[in-house]
Amino acid sequence: MLIRFKRIDDLRTDNDLKIRNIAEILGISVDNYFDYANGRSNFPLDKLNKLVNYFKVSFDYITGLSDIKNYYDGDINIKLLRERIKMIRKNNDLSQEEAAHIIGDKQSTYWNYESGRSIIPISKLYLLAKYYNISIDYFVGKTDNKIIQKRRKVNN
Repeated sequence: MLIRFKRIDDLRTDNDLKIRNIAEILGISVDNYFDYANGRSNFPLDKLNKLVNYFKVSFDYITGLSDIKNYYDGDINIKLLRERIKMIRKNNDLSQEEAAHIIGDKQSTYWNYESGRSIIPISKLYLLAKYYNISIDYFVGKTDNKIIQKRRKVNN
C-alpha cells in the first residue's frame, strides 16, 4: 500500500516551485518525482529527507501526522531507524509477525527492516508511527522526542 502525502505538493506550491524545481533539488527526473508525490512509488527516505530539510519541516508534518512544522536538521540514521523500530515493537510486546500485519507485510519482510537487509519504506514507517503514536522523526534519528507534536485544543 502506497500513500500520497498531500503536504509535499502543498509545500511546493506554497513556495512557488514547479515540479521540475523539486526534481532538480532531489536530483531525480520529473517523472520520478511525480510518481513519488502522487503515491505511485514509495518516496525514498533519503529523498524525502532532502525535502524535509529544504522546506525546514518535520517528517511528521510533511506526511500529515502533525500540523506543527517543527524542524530537525540533519540526515537520517538508518542504523538507528532499524534499532528503534525493533525496540518500539518489543516495548509494545509485539512479535515481528504482528508488527508486519500492522503494515501489511510478511514477517520475513519485516525481519529485513529490523535486520538492516532493507530499509523500511516511508509508507510502512508512516503506518507504524500512526499505530504506535511515535514520531517518524524519532524513528529516523532526527530527534530523541518520541511524541508526535500536535496542536493543543483551547477550551472555551
